[in-house]
Amino acid sequence: MSIIEELTNEGYQVATAKHINQQAFSMDTKGKDTWRHSAAGANPVLSVSDIETAVLTRDGVQRFSLERMLRFAPDADILVIEGFSSLTLTDVHIGRIVCVRNEEEYSEFRQRTGGEVIAYCSTQPMGKPILNIEEDRAILVERVVRYVRRNREIREIRSRLPGLDCAKCGYTTCDEMAEAIYRGKATLENCVPLSLRSKLKTRLTVDDNEIPLQPFVSEIIRKSLLGMVSTLKGVSVRGDEEIHIEMGS
Repeated sequence: MSIIEELTNEGYQVATAKHINQQAFSMDTKGKDTWRHSAAGANPVLSVSDIETAVLTRDGVQRFSLERMLRFAPDADILVIEGFSSLTLTDVHIGRIVCVRNEEEYSEFRQRTGGEVIAYCSTQPMGKPILNIEEDRAILVERVVRYVRRNREIREIRSRLPGLDCAKCGYTTCDEMAEAIYRGKATLENCVPLSLRSKLKTRLTVDDNEIPLQPFVSEIIRKSLLGMVSTLKGVSVRGDEEIHIEMGS
């Protein structure tokens, strides 16, 4: 709870998801109106009171996904997940706090876990690098807040990159490039499509969002359109014109 409280105090809107291991567990109560609605085939069932709204769906963890969790919390800045290791353990885009009971579990999770582990912790005193949940609570919270702040900055950098994953900067993906810029190992000037943007003669905008183009693709679009336009009656094409394409829904 300290983590959620601290993130909320930082100004983030936090959503949570909890995996309940109890078999056939339901938040609903047999015999209640919402239970009868569901039994009759309604899915989902919305229960609304003066203080809260609950959405009850007849889909268990087998049909759940991280994308679906996020759809339940569209306005949240952060989704804190408890459990769901089958969905989260190897996802490199998720920061994890891994709770272990003994050294064997610690070794096992170190081999199985992909991506970043914010901390390994335990309710038992196991010594470094495994944090004690109670005694090291402040350290754990600080690590989470630091992780969130860092990734927010990286996402902001990532939003300024074209998303082409062209690898011309020397990094495999734009995600890797954003990480390198954050760590001071690269700058936006190392992004080839961005550095060439002012030299391109084609602009493609969809719903007010400019689509990044590589030079080769830019010229294919420009020359193809100029070739079609040149066949129109009364149109004279020099061949060096700029093309601006805008599309909207």
